[in-house]
Amino acid sequence: MPPAPRLPAHWQDLSKTRLPSLAQDSDSPRQNTPAAPPAPTEDWNLVRSADGKVGWVLSRMLNMAIPDEVAQYAEGHRITSYFAMGNVQDENQVKHNWLWTTIRKASMRYEFDNFRFFIWSRRHHRYETVYIERDVIGHFPVEVDTSGPNPTFAMILEDDSGNLWRKKYVFNGYRVNKVDTSPFAAPQKEPVSAPALAVNKNAENPSQSWYSSMKQKIVNLFHR
Repeated sequence: MPPAPRLPAHWQDLSKTRLPSLAQDSDSPRQNTPAAPPAPTEDWNLVRSADGKVGWVLSRMLNMAIPDEVAQYAEGHRITSYFAMGNVQDENQVKHNWLWTTIRKASMRYEFDNFRFFIWSRRHHRYETVYIERDVIGHFPVEVDTSGPNPTFAMILEDDSGNLWRKKYVFNGYRVNKVDTSPFAAPQKEPVSAPALAVNKNAENPSQSWYSSMKQKIVNLFHR
């Protein structure tokens, strides 16, 4: 095994908390300290590999397995989901119609702000857009049904008042038409309680702070 990397020179500065001090005198006026800037966030996806392994992956590191003939129309936006919506026989090759959702900015509270339906044109031998909606507030899941003669899909969209609507669309060969709009109730998330902290009753120095204890553990780890 190669030797473990050493701690950075400014590791103590990196370990400092950004939270304001909670030990303030209740009789003294509260200081008007400026609010700390929000911590940078990242989007993550829970993925399952072909061999059954499951784990979290940074969304910006994922490349969607959609043909480059379609992906070129993303215009720098990140593709968040895609679905094959039927086959098209063009001479000796088989192409697919595609539905996708995309988003412009990262770390948003919703999953997409644009969805688009592509068909393969036998006449021009290229992909063309038959339906697109921009500047939406879209939430997962996206429902797709390709079992019938006319594929359908449903989107969960949020209006300006924060209400959720399930909008259903049908593809009839050359057009995409909206056929139904109904209220959507988001499933209630069960509250998750924080796990209890384990207390080491045999600690050599019970008065040692958590910060000091963790600092010593890190130093011991990198200096083995």
